[in-house]
Amino acid sequence: MEPDVSSERKGLLGRVRARAQAIEREILEEFPEWPQWKRRARRWGMIGLAFGLGALALAELLGWFARQEELQRRRERARIIQLISPVSEVREEVIEFVWRPSPIADHYVVELSDTSYRLIWRSPPVREVELQLPDAVRRQLQRGELYLWQVRGFDAKAQEVANSSFEEIRIVR
Repeated sequence: MEPDVSSERKGLLGRVRARAQAIEREILEEFPEWPQWKRRARRWGMIGLAFGLGALALAELLGWFARQEELQRRRERARIIQLISPVSEVREEVIEFVWRPSPIADHYVVELSDTSYRLIWRSPPVREVELQLPDAVRRQLQRGELYLWQVRGFDAKAQEVANSSFEEIRIVR
């Protein structure tokens, strides 16, 4: 016949309880204020636990706010297209516009204007982050004159989602 595991557990648990009660009696004989100290310890333990849980909840809440703020900053940065080239003077015969991509833009349109912001040329939609100015348009630009260029980013539904500031360039070729 196999021994009954549940009765063995009950026996072990009973022995542990009996030993704990014996220890408690010994403590009471030596230290009669033990029940009051035990209640105080429980109370302060519960207070400490409550403060600890509150601190954890507060830390988690602050972390959530920080993550939301970082997401908002990323969204704002995604709406800004940074222009790389050309900047200031253009000396080359070939004018190539280069910019950093926006993670939210599906395609881009490059615009070239005079200093009064009158549009001279608008590119067709492109998915790349560089575009060469057509020769016919480049030949119309006057040496020594200032021009402005910018890039606008659009999503797949053709809604503008990002843009750059205007960059001033002077044709010196």
